[in-house]
Amino acid sequence: MKKSVIALLAALLAVGALSACSSQEKQPENTTEPVVETFSAEYEMKGTTSAGLPKNDTFIFEGTTTDGIITELNFDIVRNKGMEDEYSKKDLMGYQMNVSDAEITATDNGFELIKLSMNSFNNELGQYMITATCAELTEETLFKDLTIQNYDGTVMTMEQSLEIYQHLADEGGLTLTEETPVKDLLAIHGLVQDGAFQAGTSRVSFAGINGGRSYGEQIDAIVDYILANSMTLEDVYEMFRTVNQQSTPIEDRDTISGATIAFVGDFQRMVYVAMYGDLFEGVTNHTSNEDGSVKVEVVTQGYGGEIETHVTFDADRKITAISVRDAQETENVGGLLTAENSEFIQTLIANQDNVDAVDAVSGATKTSEALKKAVKFAIEYDGWE
Repeated sequence: MKKSVIALLAALLAVGALSACSSQEKQPENTTEPVVETFSAEYEMKGTTSAGLPKNDTFIFEGTTTDGIITELNFDIVRNKGMEDEYSKKDLMGYQMNVSDAEITATDNGFELIKLSMNSFNNELGQYMITATCAELTEETLFKDLTIQNYDGTVMTMEQSLEIYQHLADEGGLTLTEETPVKDLLAIHGLVQDGAFQAGTSRVSFAGINGGRSYGEQIDAIVDYILANSMTLEDVYEMFRTVNQQSTPIEDRDTISGATIAFVGDFQRMVYVAMYGDLFEGVTNHTSNEDGSVKVEVVTQGYGGEIETHVTFDADRKITAISVRDAQETENVGGLLTAENSEFIQTLIANQDNVDAVDAVSGATKTSEALKKAVKFAIEYDGWE
C-alpha cells in the first residue's frame, strides 16, 4: 500500500513539474513598452507672392512617434491662416501648381472657351500660367485654332504650346498635335458629355516635370515617403536640408517619387520647431587667438535654411572678415550675398558701426537680413571677454 501511495505521489509531483515547466515556457519574455510621443509644430512664413502681393503660409507638422520613428503624420501648408481667404495648399482648388482650369460659357451662337489654362513650371519659361481661349468653340475647333499666351501677355509658339499642353493630354492618353480636336482636351475636364460641350468650370491636376502633380498630391507623396521609410524627425530635417534644394534642377528632384517641390528653409524650420519647440538664432561658438583676434560663429535663419556665419574681430574689436560656412541659399540670388568676399559682405564690414543702415537686397531679403542679424549677434556677444 505504501508503495502505491508513494508511486502516486511521485507521479503527481512529476505532472506538477511538467506543468510548471510548460507554464514557464508560455510566459512571455520581459519586454519594454514602446515609447509613444506626440509632436506638433506651426511655423508661419511671411513674404510676397511672385506677383508682389503679401502672403503668409503656416506650416503645420504634427503626429506621433513610436520609439523615435514617425508613425502618424499630418503635414499641411495653410495660406492666410485665420483670415477670410484662408485655404490649404493641399486643396486642389487652393493652389495653382500642376493644375489645369477650363471654363466654357454658352453664347447666342454656341459656346465660347473662356480659358483652358496650364499652371506649372519648365526650364524654358520657369513658373508659367498659360491660358488658351477661343471665341467660337465648335466640335471642329482644333488645337491650332486656340489663342495661347502666358500671364504676362507673351504669345506662346506652337512648339511651346504643344509641349506644355501635352501634360494635360497625357491625362487622357492623347498624343497632342496641331490637329487635335479641342473637345478631346475638354473631355478630360468632364466638360464634354455624349459628344456635346457642357457650360461650366473644372480643374484637374496633371503630372508635371519629373512626375510631380498638384501641390497637395506632392505633400501627400512626402508624407507617404516619410512613413514608408520609418524616418525620425532628425531624418526628415536632414532630408529637407540636403535634397530637392532650390538650386537643384527640377528634373533632378527625384529623391521622393511624385514630389518635386523645392525644400526651402521653411521646411527645415517647420521640423526644427517640431523637435525643439522654437527656432534658434545666435552665437554658437567663439575662438580666441594669440594675436588677440576672435572669431565668433553665429547661426541665423535665411531663405534656404540655417546660415552659419563666422565673424572675425581684431584685437581692437573691429570686424576684419565675414565668411559664410554653411548656407543653402538660392544660386544667383541669396547665394551671391553669401559668396566669399561678396559685395554685400564688404558693405557689412564697412558699416559695422551701423549695421541697421545697410539696406536689404531686393529679391534676397531673407538672406541679407540673416547676414545683418549674424553680424549684430557677433558685435553684441560678450562671452569672449
